[in-house]
Amino acid sequence: MKITIVGAGGNIGQRIVKEAASRNYSLKLITSKSKDFFGTENAELQAVDIFNTDALAESFKGSDVVISAYAPPHSDTSKLMEASKSLVAAAKKANVRLIAVGGAGSLKVSETLQLVDAPNFPEEYKPVALAHRGVLEQIYNKERELNWTNVSPSAYIFEGERTNNFKIGEDNLIVNDKGESSISMEDFAVGIINEVEEAKFSKKRFTIGY
Repeated sequence: MKITIVGAGGNIGQRIVKEAASRNYSLKLITSKSKDFFGTENAELQAVDIFNTDALAESFKGSDVVISAYAPPHSDTSKLMEASKSLVAAAKKANVRLIAVGGAGSLKVSETLQLVDAPNFPEEYKPVALAHRGVLEQIYNKERELNWTNVSPSAYIFEGERTNNFKIGEDNLIVNDKGESSISMEDFAVGIINEVEEAKFSKKRFTIGY
């Protein structure tokens, strides 16, 4: 199986690359980084503008699945919508499955309340959380042709360890007995590559947490 990873050089992207490489997949990394950065020889690197849909589609050809870990700049989270439209269009052109990293803000904390709308949600993270919610609602949930999956992390995602011990949910925020919601980037990557292999959430959103 060949996996293309968009945004491979980012914090989450790096972990996805490492996890996929550990399972001996053939990898194409869409990134401006060098091979030395990733520490793997089992990868083809290519720099592609995510907003150039035709070039992106060409780079996706021959892959079985594309994983996007693209993160918009903090100064302009509106770019997420434009980038997501390009990703979806390119994946459709290339006839390839797309798994995209989303946000936690659209996860439910009760039947009528999403995390981003909760009173204690940090103001500094609202722009990107709202951008991810907009993409989920306006692009993915309305997409009928593409085989897509959107993956939400828990409320707190951190650099940690690969434990391979986590829970999977759909639209509700995963919390532990103390009401905490978290996932390491390493285990988040495990859950994503598991989904590559198991394909349990076609045309759905799911979430990973402890």
